[in-house]
Amino acid sequence: MRTLSVVLGAGALIGFGGGCFITNTSHCGFHQDGSNNPCPADMVCNVCAADNNGCVPKADADAIPMQCRDNGVTTTETQTQGTEPTAGPTSLPTEPTTTTETTTTTTAGPTTEPVDTTTETSTTEAPPTTMMATCDADVLDDPACGEQYCVAENQCGWCTSLPADKTCADVDEATPACDQQSGKCVQCTKDAPQACSGSTPVCDDETNTCVPCTEHSQCPNSACDIQEGECFPEEPEFIFYVQGSLSDCQNKDGKSAQTAFCALADVQLNETKTTIRLLPGATSPLSLTVPDGKAVALVREGMQPPEINGEAIGGPTLVVSPGARLYVSGIKLRFSTPTGYMVRCAAGSFYAHDTTWEGNGMHGSKALEASSCKTFIHRSRIVRCGAGIQASSGELLVENSFIMQNGVGGFSAFNLLNDVKARITYSTIGLNKVINGVSTFACMGSGQNIVVRNSAVVGLAPLTSCKEEMGQTLVFENGTKEEVPDLATANNLMSQWFNPPQLDVYTPKNDGPLEGMAMWEQGDPKFDFFLAAIPTDEPSFAGARQPP
Repeated sequence: MRTLSVVLGAGALIGFGGGCFITNTSHCGFHQDGSNNPCPADMVCNVCAADNNGCVPKADADAIPMQCRDNGVTTTETQTQGTEPTAGPTSLPTEPTTTTETTTTTTAGPTTEPVDTTTETSTTEAPPTTMMATCDADVLDDPACGEQYCVAENQCGWCTSLPADKTCADVDEATPACDQQSGKCVQCTKDAPQACSGSTPVCDDETNTCVPCTEHSQCPNSACDIQEGECFPEEPEFIFYVQGSLSDCQNKDGKSAQTAFCALADVQLNETKTTIRLLPGATSPLSLTVPDGKAVALVREGMQPPEINGEAIGGPTLVVSPGARLYVSGIKLRFSTPTGYMVRCAAGSFYAHDTTWEGNGMHGSKALEASSCKTFIHRSRIVRCGAGIQASSGELLVENSFIMQNGVGGFSAFNLLNDVKARITYSTIGLNKVINGVSTFACMGSGQNIVVRNSAVVGLAPLTSCKEEMGQTLVFENGTKEEVPDLATANNLMSQWFNPPQLDVYTPKNDGPLEGMAMWEQGDPKFDFFLAAIPTDEPSFAGARQPP
């Protein structure tokens, strides 16, 4: 039977059993590699002490004999020859050092410093993150090394100490990457994400595991199919380019930015999944309808947001058919027909990231009409539209978004109908007009379940028409909500809460009324409108933007 032979002081040995030492594995001297050390932060290890598992106060550290310190030499005679492992997980790996030494230590008493009579002066002391054990160098994951690896014969160390001709893939194909910080072999790291693909194409930096994608930036060669958590196909036959134009359209094949199609409708959606890269153009690329069973990602190409102007279309700009899903990222949607809508989704799925809906304050067209649709709006702006979001049944999730100054006809910010389940979190909603007797949350029918969390809401009275007695549930959690009598009061309140807006982005004032009004919980976004981190362990600012 293989037994652990870590060099321990007498304090870690508690007796004999059947001719063998019985080792106290809770003793601090048993943990010379520094992991799972039982000593509290204000104590240090004396490997020769038996009481309190060898832990003694830091104030007594100078009184610990050298041979009893947890990184000291405690053998009476040690012969070492071979390859020393490198430093542990908090150190950069170094080249192995080969040494030969013979050391004799003489101890006159428990408080006497050891006398070193080494005959070879070219030595390298094993770092405290390694330990001696009876392990087989041909078995990298020898159980004798515990969480470490057998990096040399009878020598355990972290993955940063693996032999030059070995990698973590030789330890276990399922954990091929070496995490420099923990010293452990893991599935992936930020610098080594190669193991991540398929339905888990992204490496989670916190867990060092492969996870589904949630952002298009995580799939730079195509886009993220967020509903399935995998990247869209990257092969050229699945990717097309479009740039609104009226020039030489018959000779363009859409396979590059230089030969981009002139209109969205030119893309033949024959494949199950298609990525369309939209470039800014001189004219509108017109409308797009995603047919049943198809998935399309419409993403910005280049730094400048491309615009789809619905005035020239004579109908809806984007249509999601039943059973289809459409992802939009980095696009600007402008206007529509006077009483139409910019986006319509019926029994499909619609995801918008970093997208702007902008009206002219006169047309009555809706930004979004969703019926039995899964609708997700992230880091977006819906401003000055004839009406904002109408959702009936289905699901609606709005995160880190601005819903501002909407309302011409029909409704203003939200029109929530029959059985819709809505969650609005870390968003800024304000200055929407009173339309048909309500400024912000209009409810019709019954069965609504609406939660508004960590948001900043300024609404003209009446702010909502939702009535619990009619089965229309509207709940505000954390955040700040104010109902005001008129637009002048609303503008004054906004100036107290926010700095002057920039491109319809309202940033809360530091030390202002919105500070500390939000509290993150699991399920909330971890980043704000500009991808700045939202505190997860302390109160934060209500609204779509955390101040810099």
